[in-house]
Amino acid sequence: MSPKNSEKSFTNEFLEHYLKNGIGSMSKSDTDSLVMYLLDKYTHQGSVPLQTFSNQTLSETLRTPLSKIKRLRYEAGLKYGGRAEDEAQRRFLVSLSKAAMEINQKTGEPAKITLIVEDILAKNWIQGHIKENGLVFDNSFNTEIIRVEPEAFFAVLRTLLKKSEVDSFEKQYNTLIKAKRGEALIGGFTSLLKDFMKGVAQTAGGIVTTAYIALPLIGS
Repeated sequence: MSPKNSEKSFTNEFLEHYLKNGIGSMSKSDTDSLVMYLLDKYTHQGSVPLQTFSNQTLSETLRTPLSKIKRLRYEAGLKYGGRAEDEAQRRFLVSLSKAAMEINQKTGEPAKITLIVEDILAKNWIQGHIKENGLVFDNSFNTEIIRVEPEAFFAVLRTLLKKSEVDSFEKQYNTLIKAKRGEALIGGFTSLLKDFMKGVAQTAGGIVTTAYIALPLIGS
């Protein structure tokens, strides 16, 4: 898709929602949420898709309070992202690429998989699925950090991705933990995850792959 067509899609999607019930019928709050949704979907800053930015980075980029960015992204997902379940899955995929392994400092073996999930919609979705599988998670240290046993990590992946893909990933993971310990294990997990994400970025409506519109520099 060319940048011109991407820009047209941004405009058309905005007008589709804005004019649905007549000009002026959409509240300012709903309009702001819609713009946030479309910015995340169609724009980039410095060749980086805006939807991959953390809330803090986006707050600084758009010169908007952090609390407002969090609220707008949550409302945007509920109101404009199609089924909330599908949107939560898509957003979880974005944060999945940043998962990390914690190791037992005494044995060098894996202890927890850490997920940094800033997005409220995605966080509620993953925590719900962990509970549904009868597993537990820990976010007592930081509400945006979810720490789970590897078993829970793979269980959640199976609710989102093809079983064959997750089975292959878990098989490679099991081979890795038999062969490495400590920092070598952490590095190995990071490499495995990176390769895994390359193959599933399009799954379940994953990361948007349209040609993004460059975000104008604010204040320029």
